[in-house]
Amino acid sequence: MTTERKRQALRPAAGGMVTIKIAEGIARLKNAAEWTSGDRHAVSLVKVDALNVLLMILKKGSHLHEHSTKGPITVQVVSGSIRFSSDSDQRIISAGEIVALDRDIPHRLEALDESALILTTAIGYRTSGEALA
Repeated sequence: MTTERKRQALRPAAGGMVTIKIAEGIARLKNAAEWTSGDRHAVSLVKVDALNVLLMILKKGSHLHEHSTKGPITVQVVSGSIRFSSDSDQRIISAGEIVALDRDIPHRLEALDESALILTTAIGYRTSGEALA
């Protein structure tokens, strides 16, 4: 894939559209050195203005430690299962399920199996009358 083609896939032209093959993305991530030597690996699939769609793979037992985001998020589990926790709420999210969370809420996750996730963040999201962050 050329650099130009990669850039277009990550940042479609105004009014444009891209199609992304998730299984191929997962295979590419698993073939990378970062996956062999680490417990997770990720790549942005779409990054336009305030929207970021990230594909992430996690080895069983790996953690994303507590953090919060400036915009709302969704986490869709493509394969495997995770424990997703925020404050006192804790849920097991499995393949085919999605969890949504508002901005500024501390959360964390643990991979209960080798897992693939699609993380969507809306950074700079605003409600009526609010300025972009």
